[in-house]
Amino acid sequence: MLEFPTDRTTLHLDQQFMLGQSLLVAPVFTTDDRDTEYYIPSGKWTSFWDSSKVVQGPSWVKEKVAYDDLPVLVRDNSLLLVGKSGLGKPDWDYNDGLEARVYELSEGACVEAVVPGGKGTEKAAKLRAERKDGKVIVKVVEGSLKGWSATLLAQGSSSHLSTVPAGDDGASFTL
Repeated sequence: MLEFPTDRTTLHLDQQFMLGQSLLVAPVFTTDDRDTEYYIPSGKWTSFWDSSKVVQGPSWVKEKVAYDDLPVLVRDNSLLLVGKSGLGKPDWDYNDGLEARVYELSEGACVEAVVPGGKGTEKAAKLRAERKDGKVIVKVVEGSLKGWSATLLAQGSSSHLSTVPAGDDGASFTL
């Protein structure tokens, strides 16, 4: 995995990959009754599917995973934008009903994510999550969003803030 050039263990991994800078994907190549093993580089990694599952790397994970399941882990200091569930289609109004998920943000860290506008390189908005003095602030710094929400995922638990009304520019969490 190119994202970890100083971690020699990652040089020969050919059955897992990074999807962007934040997502580690470890496809399953065994039957349901056998263990799957994959490597977690340095940092805190949270399961995308189950936020109570947090792994501190570097370490190897060995677990039984259903053949139709896919281990996906989110790197610490990540801001993921997740759309509405149940739409059944990839094309929807990206800036309406978005959930901003902030994963294990370290003190002093600042991360940003862009919401695409749907036409070429057009962007609808840019969000920023920043942690300072034990407080995490998630806000729109460019453009606008309609009916969005923010979720802070830290230390194996999630704090959910209800939907921020349209026109409001942010949400905050105190740790």
